[in-house]
Amino acid sequence: MHDAGHIPGTWRHTLAFILTFTLLLGLGWQGMRVQQALLDANAEVNHSLELITVIQDLQLTLQDVETGERGYVITGQAAYLQPYHQALERVSAERESLQQLLEQRSVVDQAALAELDALIARRLEISEANIAVRDSDGMEAAALRLLAAGGRQTMDRLRGSLEQLEDDERRRLGADTQRAADQAERARWLGLGGALLAGGLLLAAFLSVNRNLRLRRRLALEALHREARMEALLEAVPDELYRIVPGQGVSRLLHSQQPPSPVDAAFAEELAGRLGDEQDLQHSFMWHADSGDEFEVRMLPTRDGEYLAVCRDVTDRLRSRRRLRDQQTFLRSIVDADENLIFARDVSGRFRMCNQAFAAFLGVTPNELEGRSAAELHHGQRLLPMMAGDSELLAGKPEQRAMALEVQDADGRTRWLQLLKRPLTLSDGSRYLLAVAVDITERRAMERMKAEFIATVSHELRTPLTAIRGAVSMLNSGMAGRLPEDAAPLLEIADHNSERLVHLINDILDIEKLESGRLSFQWETLPLATLVEAALRDNTPVATSFEITLVAEGQPVEGLVEVDRHRFAQVMANLISNACKHSPSGERVIVTQAADGAEWLEVAVTDHGAGIPLAFQPRVFERFAQADASDRRRTGGTGLGLAITRALVEEMGGEIDFTSTPGEGTCFRIRLPRRDLSSVTQGKGTL
Repeated sequence: MHDAGHIPGTWRHTLAFILTFTLLLGLGWQGMRVQQALLDANAEVNHSLELITVIQDLQLTLQDVETGERGYVITGQAAYLQPYHQALERVSAERESLQQLLEQRSVVDQAALAELDALIARRLEISEANIAVRDSDGMEAAALRLLAAGGRQTMDRLRGSLEQLEDDERRRLGADTQRAADQAERARWLGLGGALLAGGLLLAAFLSVNRNLRLRRRLALEALHREARMEALLEAVPDELYRIVPGQGVSRLLHSQQPPSPVDAAFAEELAGRLGDEQDLQHSFMWHADSGDEFEVRMLPTRDGEYLAVCRDVTDRLRSRRRLRDQQTFLRSIVDADENLIFARDVSGRFRMCNQAFAAFLGVTPNELEGRSAAELHHGQRLLPMMAGDSELLAGKPEQRAMALEVQDADGRTRWLQLLKRPLTLSDGSRYLLAVAVDITERRAMERMKAEFIATVSHELRTPLTAIRGAVSMLNSGMAGRLPEDAAPLLEIADHNSERLVHLINDILDIEKLESGRLSFQWETLPLATLVEAALRDNTPVATSFEITLVAEGQPVEGLVEVDRHRFAQVMANLISNACKHSPSGERVIVTQAADGAEWLEVAVTDHGAGIPLAFQPRVFERFAQADASDRRRTGGTGLGLAITRALVEEMGGEIDFTSTPGEGTCFRIRLPRRDLSSVTQGKGTL
């Protein structure tokens, strides 16, 4: 039995080797045939190329005959006859070569060759006659003969005959080339097929010998790997696995070295019950244990009629999900409780979140708005002003503010909003634009009423105040006669307080115009040194009245600034007046100039007074701000000067700040952008 089983295998191996050897012999014989065929094809190709070359040479020679003839007829110069005679010598040899090459073909068109010979003879005869006429009768007669002799027509027929021969030979050449290529291609495929077949036979014989051994080894390794993977899976998977055998019960799948643990009876009963309800179906369900933990259970049928249950503890995940949902509800309640308009849009322009106030502004509910873009909303174009600048925010701008934005609500009423927008990037890389808009419609109405009230009151105060100042001035000048000596102090008090009221009214009007943007500026580009010099000259009397010496220290700075000269003078007057008011008698107020880098120029006003209290320093530039009431009574200020000063400096594109040490003094600094010479509208000079 053993030998009988072994002989067929040996016979198959021997047959495979014999077939392979026979195939290799056949491939060698086929290679020799292909090589001979390629040599024959190469000879045919060479013959065709040689024939085409002779045809082309003959055509060029006849062309030389025609060219030499025509050149001589036209010019009469003997130099044109040299290529003519050379061509006549070549015609016979080239015609003979053409005849020999064509006779090597199996089929020769003798009629076509006879016609070709006749045309060649005719063309040579015409050329010879034309040259003779040129020699005997001159150029005019030769030219007439050249036109009437038919040389061009004969040459055209010659050219056509030669081109026909060349085309026939080129077609034959192409056919020979294609035939050789086809033979080579067949040889390649036969060689490749034979080699593959031989290799396949050898490989089959080799594989047949070793197949059983490799198969046994592979199956053994797969069994070991499968067992190792299963053990690793049971160790690594956080889920618990249960084996369900219908009719026998439920058992926990554990590592082979671990002792079995009992399965909860209620859980086993639940698994068995669901198995009875849904035979052979994969399904999932939630299991709530008595301890309060929650499990996701998936049941899967196996091939052997059993079932596998995968039990995953999802208690923490569900609790986190509930907490997240509660947080979202809590945050949504906070956002909805805000009366400001709040919304968030994604990069595609869709609203992803909004509060009740914003939805009510559009006349919809949050659910109707979220997930839609402005283009999908009724009257969505009304929101376009609120979306301006979104591309800059997405490009990296940190925030965008609009202090007063005019929009229309769902009812078509005009509303004024103060808008703040900022980009927001989440941890997953998604980007949003968060916007908060404050409705300032009522505030603007109140500010407008306030501005109208201030303008009205200021006008009503100025009229009688002007009359009072005029009357006091007349009394002081003696127009009403000499006054009692005790009346002079009273008139001085009246004059001083009326002056204070005029300054107060002017300050109130200035601050109101600055806030409303109605204060006009006359811009000029001027030397800073000239402006400071004028300020020192104009404010020296003020300093003298306070017994203060006004001093300019350091060298004047070379540089230009773009300002309103009168507003700059007002800024300097406010700072110098403040410094004088808060300096002890006999002290100095110092004004300095400096260049702050290449782009800024700086003016500083320094006093040596009591300084600004630390608690008051954050409010220095607020309106009506003064350190205490006694300071107001002592200095007579309104508390608007520094607020106006900062607003004017900022309107002129500059900055203002200060440093102050209590008990040592204060230094206010103004920084203005430096302008170049090309922007000068007025040169150096006095102001």
